[in-house]
Amino acid sequence: MATTQELNPAAIRALTRQVSPAEAEALHEQISQLMRQRIESGEWPEHLKLPAEPELAAALNVSRGTVRRAIRTLIEAGLLKQTRGKGTFVRGQMLEQEFAQELISTAQSLDREGVEYHTQVLSARVVQAPSHIAAHLGLRADDLSVLAIRRTRSVGGEVVYLLDNYLPTALCPDLSPQVLQERSLFGVLEHDYGVTVDSVRRTFSAILPDDDVSTAMALRPGVPVLYLEQISYQANGGSVEYSDVWVRGDRVRISSWIKR
Repeated sequence: MATTQELNPAAIRALTRQVSPAEAEALHEQISQLMRQRIESGEWPEHLKLPAEPELAAALNVSRGTVRRAIRTLIEAGLLKQTRGKGTFVRGQMLEQEFAQELISTAQSLDREGVEYHTQVLSARVVQAPSHIAAHLGLRADDLSVLAIRRTRSVGGEVVYLLDNYLPTALCPDLSPQVLQERSLFGVLEHDYGVTVDSVRRTFSAILPDDDVSTAMALRPGVPVLYLEQISYQANGGSVEYSDVWVRGDRVRISSWIKR
């Protein structure tokens, strides 16, 4: 488990000297930008604990509301994390996700961590399932029709997930892909179609993405990704969804707690 460091008084004083009410930029924007610079440069390392809001506000000679807005901006950008009863910590450049440990979606994992994200549907069309997808979904040879949906999930303006989902059209014939910009796929299946995902098989591998994936994720050449193949099942064992998911290896770390 990572050792927790606390922001020292000298670092707070250095921050205070750079915050000026005379600047045109709002105080909360100044504070969030100064904090961002320190996090992104590595001066404030991952797991560094910030002082409590009242203490930080007093040190910076600003209101608690100003500090709260600055911190919220960085939480939404995925740079800070608040843990109830423990405080506010530097998340750094890496998002820590636990979807290798339990049955939650990428959206649910981000929601749990309090990370602000944006989902965009890039395409949605009915296609004939390729043979390997048809096999995983248990489709009959005379009915290979699937809804293929491509989406991205972005944090802080950067695409961190690219998701290709394949669903049998018979399962949700009137599904509007646009609802998936605001809601998770698992949630839509359960609440709109009465289809509950009971288990999933997830297989992870580290790869260098092809041009198609790199373009969709706006990646620089050579940036690694974690590839995830997912097959989702109902309680009766029938498969309901197949996914190819690409995860930015320089922005996301997959973690799990394992107990003997």
